[in-house]
Amino acid sequence: MDLETKLSIPPQVMSRLVGDETVLLDLSSGTYFGLAGVGKRIWESVSEGQSLSQTVEILTTEFDIDKAQAEMDVLEFAKDLIDRGLLVS
Repeated sequence: MDLETKLSIPPQVMSRLVGDETVLLDLSSGTYFGLAGVGKRIWESVSEGQSLSQTVEILTTEFDIDKAQAEMDVLEFAKDLIDRGLLVS
């Protein structure tokens, strides 16, 4: 996986906005996850079909985040969600 990767949401994962948080439900395991702040924005970007590099650009524009740090954080966050089965490449 690199920054040009476009991820997708598998069919067993549902997401809903609840207040200021995005709540994810993995229907296969029954596990809930909550995303807020930057994590929520990364999820939104991925769900809109943006590549990880486009997501980094969005984050550096909308938040006061250094590009190099944003790249590392986005890759790490995406890997974590893939490992949990919430995203697929």
